[in-house]
Amino acid sequence: MISEFPSLYDLFDAIPDEKAAIAYFTAVRWKTGEFCPYYGHDAIYHFSDGKTHKCAQCNRQFSIKVGTIFENTKIELRKWLAAIWLITSHRKGIASTQLARDIKVTQKAAWFMLHRLRHAARTRSFNRPLRGIIEAGETFIGGKEGNKHASKRANKPGTGDKVVVFGMLERGGELRTRAADRLGQARDEIAKHVERGSNVMTDDWGG
Repeated sequence: MISEFPSLYDLFDAIPDEKAAIAYFTAVRWKTGEFCPYYGHDAIYHFSDGKTHKCAQCNRQFSIKVGTIFENTKIELRKWLAAIWLITSHRKGIASTQLARDIKVTQKAAWFMLHRLRHAARTRSFNRPLRGIIEAGETFIGGKEGNKHASKRANKPGTGDKVVVFGMLERGGELRTRAADRLGQARDEIAKHVERGSNVMTDDWGG
């Protein structure tokens, strides 16, 4: 994404103001299609301000920043994009004091930005950490073994050609699901995606 700009000057030249920054991030986030950040619905209405959207199914309004690490911050999205460029350009890392000077924010704001951007780097996603009460679990998705030919049936329930799917539901918030590489991966995903101090309720993981 940001790596397409060879210099910070090129980034600011291509994204001269906040409106352009929002348009840029919208194109990145909805590259494969528009969706509601709360439930994933794909029928979206757009307001004339270019910043506000509404889900036609759950009726909730949102900005393109909802559900991302940029949510609930007063820091301009353009400064977030500049911070991403600076961090990815400094392979050995950048101090919050230096970042604060470079993009003209307070040192406290720069520390907060670095914290969220490290989360993004760890999860390879701009999704914000889930918080509050989280329900999490994993299950097998696939055809019933009894419907298969005897020669193709798995020896144990939940194995064979079935796919392990892991999900996390934030109370009053969004649902995140993904295919897991193995049964028991849930604990690893929770560590990456859930904010510290959140109350995680899990089912029987299997194993």
